[in-house]
Amino acid sequence: MAHIGVLRAMQELGIEADICVGASAGAIAGAFYAQGYTPSQMIDWFRPFWQRGLEGPPLKARYFLGLPNQEQRRSWGYLTSGLFSIDRFERFVAEQLPTDDFRDLDKRLLITAADIDGRGRVVFGRGYRDEVPISKALAASTCMPGLFRPHRVGDRFYIDGEVVRTLSIDLAVEAGADVVIVSNVYRPHVGRAGSPSLVHQGGLAVVRQSLNIILNEKEKRGIDLIHKMYPQIQVLVVSPDLGRLPFTSRMHSRAMLRRGYRDALRILAKAKRRGVFEVAPNVRTIGEA
Repeated sequence: MAHIGVLRAMQELGIEADICVGASAGAIAGAFYAQGYTPSQMIDWFRPFWQRGLEGPPLKARYFLGLPNQEQRRSWGYLTSGLFSIDRFERFVAEQLPTDDFRDLDKRLLITAADIDGRGRVVFGRGYRDEVPISKALAASTCMPGLFRPHRVGDRFYIDGEVVRTLSIDLAVEAGADVVIVSNVYRPHVGRAGSPSLVHQGGLAVVRQSLNIILNEKEKRGIDLIHKMYPQIQVLVVSPDLGRLPFTSRMHSRAMLRRGYRDALRILAKAKRRGVFEVAPNVRTIGEA
């Protein structure tokens, strides 16, 4: 929802992305955006049924709670490698996307996942592994370790793309981007002075905060490296403070949407006033230089 809030702010400011790079939840938002879905259509997934339009079935939690497939049942190790199968989500996405082929898209869509057997990052999309269906790439990129069993693509098994790199700005730059908007939801919660520590909220709160700290630091180092390698690239980071909002609660979706939207509107509107999105006609992209 926070990512969709960023897309809504972009829409209101007249900013349209030519290249979408994402992993995990960011890959889901990017894949539907790249196929022409508007933020309003995606927001409609999370509304109560009596408030929804007629844009197709909502994205419900049950689509992520798949039963083990035949291959997983045959191997005790594979069966116990996660709580759920991501296959059901893959089928849902395949039914909803106008096209399931990267090569049919007008926009450039790149999705990343991590090889569970230590072979690093894999990139799905035009110019990389574009023969893989978009739905299968999304399923692989969304496999959070422990929660989902690694997803098979060909003869390899993949998990959440965030594991290898929090950001893949390098893919956007290599594809020709000169302005990169980063939508990052992994921002550590900073408690106010005198407020109780997170340790009093239990193990889940500590694990989530630890994950946010790790991924946030990885993000900072990635952006610093991009600035050194490509000093001409403008990187705009939208990182809304989601506080203690639980990512999996539909009840908090409105708050997450609002925070993503407000943070993006503030940062992107300021950048637009500075002329960041105005590219001179004599400037060529990196890919054409």
